[in-house]
Amino acid sequence: MSSYPYKHTDGSLLYKVETYKFRYKGITAADIKTIDVPGEQVGFEFEIYKDDKFWPELPEKFYHGASNNDEILQELEMELAAFFKTKEDALQTAINMIEGLLNKYRKQGVFWDDLKKNM
Repeated sequence: MSSYPYKHTDGSLLYKVETYKFRYKGITAADIKTIDVPGEQVGFEFEIYKDDKFWPELPEKFYHGASNNDEILQELEMELAAFFKTKEDALQTAINMIEGLLNKYRKQGVFWDDLKKNM
């Protein structure tokens, strides 16, 4: 942490966390938290809300994830990029991960775009 601007003892760290709400196809789906260490890059964590109506098949292990979660990245065939230069890049990757999981495990026929296809 060569560019970390604060004095600290080994193991101490100050970082900023911002929380965002994410909606998927009109349904409140997840919280995303950006983790910004001063002088360093930005990471994220997310938590998808359990919802048996819209994504009942989502495996338990995918309800919580982070920018460095290899298992989710492999599941979605995404490249590893654990930390990002900007908060916007981190948030976009979080959105891509959450949408990727929900697209894969959502229940068909319960969203408006599914209903329109059958009209």
